[in-house]
Amino acid sequence: MRFRRRPAGRNPRIKRAPGPPAPAPPVAQTYRDRNRAAEETPKRNLGWGWLQRLGLIIILVAVLASLVNILSLSSVANVVQLSNSSSQPLLQPKAVYAQAASRALSRSAWNHNKITFNADQLSQQMLAQFPELTAVSVTIPLLAHQPVVYVEPAQPALILVANNGAFIIGSTGKALLAAQAPADFNQPRLPVVTDQSGFQAQLNHPALAGKSVQFIQTVAAELAAKQYTVSGLDLPPGSSQLNAHISGQPYIIKFNLQSSDPRGEAGTFLATINQLHHRNITPASYVDVRVDGRAYYK
Repeated sequence: MRFRRRPAGRNPRIKRAPGPPAPAPPVAQTYRDRNRAAEETPKRNLGWGWLQRLGLIIILVAVLASLVNILSLSSVANVVQLSNSSSQPLLQPKAVYAQAASRALSRSAWNHNKITFNADQLSQQMLAQFPELTAVSVTIPLLAHQPVVYVEPAQPALILVANNGAFIIGSTGKALLAAQAPADFNQPRLPVVTDQSGFQAQLNHPALAGKSVQFIQTVAAELAAKQYTVSGLDLPPGSSQLNAHISGQPYIIKFNLQSSDPRGEAGTFLATINQLHHRNITPASYVDVRVDGRAYYK
């Protein structure tokens, strides 16, 4: 009887014992870690929430401070003259207008905030205080704090010497600026008219009719164009007469302020005086051109 040799290897009848099981973590330690993690999680969440609130508060405070800073307005005004091709210089130093605007801004607490600031009110106050200004506008810068006051000066027409001082007169006849004497204005190109009636002028009130102002300007310009220097203009009392003094001449020229043709009267004088010069005649007292188309001399 033959026996077959079994191949080397495992014996299926022999069962090996299983290896030792993996050690389990201590129960007490597992519960302790879980409790510790459970206790630390709310603390961490609570701390993070406070940090978020604090950051939000800081941001809100910063935004509010920035907003207050942007909306705040200074009480020191910056005055700027409106200019164009025929710009008239300011009749007073710019500092005078800046000080007046700053004083007006300081009178009310509402003027220290861009929201409550009343630009129209400041414009009206400046126009009432300074008749020599024809327009005043105020702008508020978006980011800056200093209000900008734009001023436009009136065009002076002449200087009137009244019983109570000298006044710059505008084209409408309104008294714009007052001084003790004409030289105080530093306006050598303006005609100087002396009122001999004892009239007392008032600032921001009519001192002459607008038509009379235009008449005087036209006559002075026509004479200057022909190299006649007017040394003075007089308004005699109780009449609508204008007397013009010519520099270096003994006579005066009598004009009619009620006339609607100042160029015609000036032309009549120029034609008459040319004829008299050709005849070697110099009037000793006056040349009267108050009647249209005629001239009388003495």
